[in-house]
Parts: sequence; C-alpha cells; structure tokens
Amino acid sequence: MSVAALSCAVMGYAFSLDPPTEEGYLSTPCAFSGEQMNYVRMIMIEAGVVAGDGVAQVLDTRGLEVTEETLPTRRFLYNEGHTTAAEAAFVARRLRAALDAQVVAELLVFLDDHPGEDQVTEWVRQFAAFNEQAAQQNGYYSC
Repeated sequence: MSVAALSCAVMGYAFSLDPPTEEGYLSTPCAFSGEQMNYVRMIMIEAGVVAGDGVAQVLDTRGLEVTEETLPTRRFLYNEGHTTAAEAAFVARRLRAALDAQVVAELLVFLDDHPGEDQVTEWVRQFAAFNEQAAQQNGYYSC
C-alpha cells in the first residue's frame, strides 16, 4: 500500500478524480469515514453495484439484481484501485435507482443502531453524484 493510500486508510475512504503523484493525491473531493462507507457499501450491495467476496443481497429489489456489470465487493473494501468511467456510470445509475426504490429505509429496518435514514441517504446521494462526475471524466481512484 502506498504512503498516500495508507494515510487515507487511517482516516477512512477518499476518492480522487486524479491519479496519485509522488506526493500522493492532489485532491479528494469525495470522502467518508469508515462508518459512513460501511453504510454506503451496504446500499451498494443491495443496489447490485457490488457482489461476491462473501457478501450477498438481503433484499430482493426488482431491477437491482446482480448483473455482468456488477463489481467485486473487494473493490470498495480497500483504499486502492481505479474505477473506470463506465464503472462509475454504473455505480451512479444503480445508487440512484436504489434511492428511488427506498432501499435505504428498507435496509435500515434490519439494524437496531444506525445514524438515521436521512443521513445514510445523503451519503449515498453524495457518492452517486461523485460517480456521475467521474463518469464524465476518466473514472476515479480510491485512496
């Protein structure tokens, strides 16, 4: 793991539109704490964005099934890697569909202690918006 990635790993998850330089990442316009990313990742699983690596969907939401575009879960478990523009477009599209299908509310019913539907929904909206932006460029890097 690079020094830049290690510093991000300690603080949580950050995403950059620019590849790392020798000094690290120039900017990280989207970032989440470990706890926040756990909730975003849960919605990504339910949206069919990620699958495998020991995780599976709990809900059976029509239109959010796992497809050939679905990414491996490990892509969002670690703080290194590149998500292409096409993958970012898929992530954004599926997260928006999950929000429209009220997946956040439906999933949080299973959890006794969570930050609230509004907060989790906002984190998912932020990540969807970042992925929409990245889809118009060269994707993004996780750090």
